[in-house]
Amino acid sequence: MSAAPARQFRPVTAPHPSAPSYAPAPRTRDHLRAVAAPKHARSLVPFTWACFSMILGALAAVLVLNTTMAEGAYERRDLKIELADLHQQRATLISELEANASPQWLSTRAAQLGMEPAGTLGFVSIEDGTVLESGN
Repeated sequence: MSAAPARQFRPVTAPHPSAPSYAPAPRTRDHLRAVAAPKHARSLVPFTWACFSMILGALAAVLVLNTTMAEGAYERRDLKIELADLHQQRATLISELEANASPQWLSTRAAQLGMEPAGTLGFVSIEDGTVLESGN
């Protein structure tokens, strides 16, 4: 529905005899003339090919991106496995180092190499090169 008020038609009455008659002047009709044919409409084929090639390009880009991300995921998985192995190896080496640094193991290993425990402890003076023994 429209917001405009509805038209109300008034009945047509005969003109009053004293009112001047304003009849429209007779119009001369323009002559008909020939019109040029409309230009040929542009073909939609180039536009269709452009749209098709853009869609194809977007799909190819998505495919390449997806493939690259999948390769990266495999590399990441391999690196995680390698990192876990390295952590395990590091933990093993640290525990072995701690075991080899214990005084019991050091004295056993020294005895195997033919070393003997020191009877007295001493210090070397750097200034004159003499050995200072302590009473221990």
